[in-house]
Amino acid sequence: MAWTAAASAVLLQVRARITGPSPTAAARGLFYRDAWKLAAEAPWLGRGGETWRHSYLAAQSRPYVGSQVHSGYLDILLNLGTAGLAAVLLLLLAAGWLVFKASPRLLPPLLVIILHSAVDFDWSYGLIWMLLLLLPAWALTETIARPVAEGTAILTRLRRSWPYAGIAVLCALTFMLSILSYQAMRGAALYKQAARTSTDPAAQTVLLRQSLAWNPREPQTAAALSRLLPEEQGMDLLQSSMQFSPGDAALHWELAERYLQGRDPGEALYWVRRSLKADIFNAAKRLAAIEGMLKMAERGLAEGNRQRAADSAAAGLELLRQYSLLAGREHSAGRRHNDRGFGINEQAEGVYLRLRALQALAIQDEPKKLVTG
Repeated sequence: MAWTAAASAVLLQVRARITGPSPTAAARGLFYRDAWKLAAEAPWLGRGGETWRHSYLAAQSRPYVGSQVHSGYLDILLNLGTAGLAAVLLLLLAAGWLVFKASPRLLPPLLVIILHSAVDFDWSYGLIWMLLLLLPAWALTETIARPVAEGTAILTRLRRSWPYAGIAVLCALTFMLSILSYQAMRGAALYKQAARTSTDPAAQTVLLRQSLAWNPREPQTAAALSRLLPEEQGMDLLQSSMQFSPGDAALHWELAERYLQGRDPGEALYWVRRSLKADIFNAAKRLAAIEGMLKMAERGLAEGNRQRAADSAAAGLELLRQYSLLAGREHSAGRRHNDRGFGINEQAEGVYLRLRALQALAIQDEPKKLVTG
């Protein structure tokens, strides 16, 4: 009876993963296709760590929610390119050969991890690497426990294959990575401390500056600090931070919001488009950008600059047209994999009417008072 209940529970879980709305084999296929296209943009050395988490919003072909690529090999290909993937494959081949020679009974669990990594979990989890290294180490301990006649040959070859120069390089690399890890950890701790002191902007600014000094590559910290600085300093900080994270959607949107509050519709449209390119299926951002263009047009008309008002209204209408076309395409593709609920917002119709009315006022010979709802 217990075995039947356990089997039923497993069957229900497997069925949900296969036929559910998001974690399905078809959804994984979307991840893999989009990841291949992204990897083709930097095939040799990759794009750096956590590429998929930072770039999937711009690379996705449907509005799914999947910050993990669910394939260890694709994850390595995106992060380190073909060179890194080749090195990892050689490492796995060496580990498999060592386990096969030293303790063949440990080869099946190693193969399960290696094969399962291709279609389920990526290698961003330290536990997976611990298991991959634990099994060869376990196999070696079994050779040590054997009589000398059985294990001497293997141990001798292994000892000779570890030159002192290689160990020194490994230690130096480990030391450098430890320093980088400590800097990132210290920066994250200061960022969390700043979040807890949100009622004191001055103290929060100091903590965020310290956090960014420890880890200048963290876009989240730069975005938070830019909101507390004067407008020009905040924009300079965002621009400099984008050198470390050129594809980060949050940094692009922060800049787009600031330009939407300005007086240049062309510059604002440029950054809005860059922001939307980094987060294609974000309906809230699209509507906010259109409303930002509407407010810019209203400010221009109120200040007597009818040309700026007309240009801003035209830019807002163009953004709304693109939003409508993309929403229509997703609607025709069906709800499957539309995990983000992307579609045309009901509020967009009212914004459209206000933009058209404002555009008509801006191009008239006699200016009239704009009535806003």
